Amino acid sequence: MKRFFIFVVAVVLGCSVVSAQKKGDMYFGGMTGLAIQTTTGDGVGAGFIIQPEFGGFVGDKCKLGISAGYSISGGIHSFTLCPNFSYYVRLCDNVYYTPGIEAGLAVAASDGVSAAGVGIGLQLFTMEFRPTKRFGFTANLISLNFVAMEGLASFGFDLGVNPTVGLRYYF
Repeated sequence: MKRFFIFVVAVVLGCSVVSAQKKGDMYFGGMTGLAIQTTTGDGVGAGFIIQPEFGGFVGDKCKLGISAGYSISGGIHSFTLCPNFSYYVRLCDNVYYTPGIEAGLAVAASDGVSAAGVGIGLQLFTMEFRPTKRFGFTANLISLNFVAMEGLASFGFDLGVNPTVGLRYYF
């Protein structure tokens, strides 16, 4: 009798989880690319970015996600953890314009000096191409970022041409 009860509970819990994950509601993916940016007082810098991400659609055309990113630029290594929001605008079959905003925490280190702070970013020109229901390809070309850090710099503001590309798997 115990085994039967445990089996019934497992089936009920499994069905509730499956019904909560409709196709296209959740995704896992990431972005990688270059960061070419102009910052106040520092001139032009370039670097490398890798940023895995997980999220889901909370409403019609509205996506919430969280990403953890690592970047290196000008000898500064940084790690970010950012919740983000994007709105999907369908341009044509399977092509979407997805402007977004993210805010989060940042930790950076350079030559033994470390800093922590907060930042906010606007993705002004992000596109997504979904050739199938399960896969999507993303590209972010231009973003506007503001970062306030204690230690390395008091604050930074940059308009970056960040050519990043990514892949998403929807489940």
